[in-house]
Amino acid sequence: MLVELRLATMKDSDLLLEWRNDAATRKASLSPEKVTKANHLSWFQSSLRDKDRRLWMAQVEENMIGSCRADRQQEGWLLSWTIAPDMRGKGLAYPMVLAMLNSLTGPFFAQIKSDNLASIKVAEKAGFTCQELKDEVLYFVREVD
Repeated sequence: MLVELRLATMKDSDLLLEWRNDAATRKASLSPEKVTKANHLSWFQSSLRDKDRRLWMAQVEENMIGSCRADRQQEGWLLSWTIAPDMRGKGLAYPMVLAMLNSLTGPFFAQIKSDNLASIKVAEKAGFTCQELKDEVLYFVREVD
């Protein structure tokens, strides 16, 4: 299954807010509180302008399947991803993460809540190794090949 990434635009704002406030997404997020439209819009606009952030929309053919983000850190890229609520359980996260990895030069990092088994499996399948558990968050690293 070919997952394509495109950079997010302002047209994606409402859809991303809907996905962000989904109950399962919030449960898996490091910031689980519900986000207001005003706060989301402010974050989204600054994200689109930030030269050290890549925010992508993922799609298979014409279907939007999720989003992923990469934040440039001094030592590499901190990655995060989410699958659209109606697309979960279809094996789409792994190819989406691979597409993101292929768009950047590592090393890569991910922070995943210890009870988020789906994202843990995706990270491990994509070559990440867990380096630390702190405050119920697992810290993963994927070194440069």
